[in-house]
Amino acid sequence: MRKLLQKLSAMGDGLSRFNWFLPHVETRRRLRHGPEWARGGWSRASSCCIFWESLAVSCGRWLSRGVRARPTTGVSPMAPLPQPSADPTAQPMGGTGKLLLSRLARAQALGRVPSVVGCALVEGRTAWTGVRGRVGGGSPTLDTQYRIGSLTKSFTAVLVMRLRDRGELRTNDPLDRYLPGTGIGDRTLEQLLSHTAGLTTMTPGCDWPYSGQGPADPLRRGAGVLCAAGERFHYSNVGYALLGAVIERIRQEPWADVLAREVLAPLGMRGTGTDPGAEAAPGWSVHPWAPTLVAEEVQDARAMAAAGALWSTPADLARWAEFLLGDCAEVLHPDTLAEMAEPTRLSAHEDEPGAGFGLGLQAVRHQGRTLIGHPGGIPGFLATIWVDRERRTGAVIVGNASTGLSPSRALELLDIVGEQTLPLPDEWAPQNLPPHLLDLTGYWYQGPRPHAIQMEADGSVLLQPVSTRTKPSRFRAPASRFGTTPQGGLTGLDGAYVGEELRVLRDQDGRPAALELTGARFTRVPGPVPSTPALSPEVSG
Repeated sequence: MRKLLQKLSAMGDGLSRFNWFLPHVETRRRLRHGPEWARGGWSRASSCCIFWESLAVSCGRWLSRGVRARPTTGVSPMAPLPQPSADPTAQPMGGTGKLLLSRLARAQALGRVPSVVGCALVEGRTAWTGVRGRVGGGSPTLDTQYRIGSLTKSFTAVLVMRLRDRGELRTNDPLDRYLPGTGIGDRTLEQLLSHTAGLTTMTPGCDWPYSGQGPADPLRRGAGVLCAAGERFHYSNVGYALLGAVIERIRQEPWADVLAREVLAPLGMRGTGTDPGAEAAPGWSVHPWAPTLVAEEVQDARAMAAAGALWSTPADLARWAEFLLGDCAEVLHPDTLAEMAEPTRLSAHEDEPGAGFGLGLQAVRHQGRTLIGHPGGIPGFLATIWVDRERRTGAVIVGNASTGLSPSRALELLDIVGEQTLPLPDEWAPQNLPPHLLDLTGYWYQGPRPHAIQMEADGSVLLQPVSTRTKPSRFRAPASRFGTTPQGGLTGLDGAYVGEELRVLRDQDGRPAALELTGARFTRVPGPVPSTPALSPEVSG
């Protein structure tokens, strides 16, 4: 049987390239070498594609015992996944793996990066990994270490929030409570987490991390202060170095040791830490005018470790992406993770709702969706993680060059996954809606400005200006009145009208003739509403 499956795995030029949604073996937290057949991708021949998929499902139990895979080039082994649900809309389409590999190959070639590793997540689990380029004498693997730069900040932030939830610190406390004498003791830990503490990106000279000093030393001299606390967003490495010092003061041990015990070990991230191992990739600077490399020096910036000094592996970063998608493994409460992902009021993109910086996590708007994650860069290395928490998809990309691997490359992988795993929308069905709410729908005018009201299936009413992209305001009648009597107004549920009442004024025949909302009046035709006794408001009963 095994020989038969091995022969089948050779069918088609794609069967040695990738796998999607294979039966789960070993652990879901670590990406290890899967059985040999699980390396298979989809053949260009559709008949082989269908046959292979059917065979993989029917023989999954037998194959889950595992057959040690032989090394290959181009694509690293995949972690077998849990069996997909019966819903076919949740499964990716054939050819997705090849598209991902093609995009990864373009990123490596066009960016001129010595080696690149990418991972894609579907349904909260790592479903695909690919590699391009060389590390030393061979291809990189899922256990090859790369330095991840500022992606470290997301780890530090999770550790701070974990200690907060355990009562060891309070994020609204001033820094002086834990680290006195810095000269900026009025800044809170939350402001440090969200880059709103008014500190510069680095302090002048940028030599203190390598000179044995702590982050507070230049601050005591007045260096590194940009503006008052809470005045605006400004990305700061100094702030996260201070958070690392706070953790060390509370626990009386190195930040890296606390992180390893409290966060990394529970998540099974054994390849992540401040020291590179034997499998670490070298960091390179690519010559701008020639296809040659210059080695980047590995600087031991211990004082900046909490801001950007971690090394990690693609396998561990994929596990971190799973964590950001909700597989917290008791490291952090899901509500706390959601709190971290919420952008602060002083975010970098105040004009774009849903984008900005939360507590150690960056939120970006991409194709109408909110993604969270963090990019990282340090001389010789680049890394990025983006996840879509609503769709439970994600992407990881790492490389060993100072330039050439933009965070947008991870977005490209995420786009491919999203396009191939879109669920079908719920079927539309007509609803029985109360006539006294249904007759509110259509155009209304606030003076000359047109608005529109439409009803949702749940009975809520949406009011939105016609000529702008303003988000609609949602209103709903109290539950005791919905569907029973036209008496009473509708209450605002979100936006600027939370808690406000939308009052309906009707004519003598009971038809809605005007609306009143926070002093503004809406009519069915442009112009002011005539003051006439024929209009009577719906009053609360």
